[in-house]
Amino acid sequence: MIRNKGLVTLIALVALLSVPAWGAVVNGKLDEVLANMERAARSIKGIEADLHQEKRDMQIGGKEVYSGRIYFQHSGKDRDKLRIDYTVPDGQVVGVNGDRITLYQKSINQVILTTRKAQASKSQEFSFIATPYKSVPELKTQYNIVYTGDEHVGSASTAKLELTPRGPSSAKKVTLWVDQSSWLPVKYQVIETNNNITTFTLNNLRKGDIPSDKFNVTWPPGTKVVHQ
Repeated sequence: MIRNKGLVTLIALVALLSVPAWGAVVNGKLDEVLANMERAARSIKGIEADLHQEKRDMQIGGKEVYSGRIYFQHSGKDRDKLRIDYTVPDGQVVGVNGDRITLYQKSINQVILTTRKAQASKSQEFSFIATPYKSVPELKTQYNIVYTGDEHVGSASTAKLELTPRGPSSAKKVTLWVDQSSWLPVKYQVIETNNNITTFTLNNLRKGDIPSDKFNVTWPPGTKVVHQ
């Protein structure tokens, strides 16, 4: 299993969300947020942002911290492209091109080659990565989503949404903080069934075209290649 699986799921949430009602007053705000997110997602060709990730292991304690730059290009269902260039750990790269996933780890001279479908078969929370732009009816059968209020993330005023899987999943709860100016998620947190918590925060987000060759992940001769 890819260690950085949560990072691959991050951009899949940009255009995912449309969900059932949860009461008259709250539902009005929820519908507004989801409608704006849907409109924003339809206009996206590409985005890039600085990425900060923290993972807390509740069994053994401690915290892992990662950082880098994330790039995303929307090319159509099953053809989206994603790349994360890490500064921590230095030289690590995650690439997604359609169904293909590449994880290059400079520190151990290794590259892992796999697919979104293969990873989805190993973990329930990967299921929506295999088809990142799902329809509204599909999402309604898989998640309950609640608007819980507005919060500030840095300088951004965000709407906070909590997603609870309806069926079996390795994620107990997913929380999104949606910037109410761009209507894109700028913070994403997943609580697993073992209570481990991973949080992703995006800063300096920019929308625009990303050159296609940006998503080509290469590695030097002599790198160990692992197929999963």
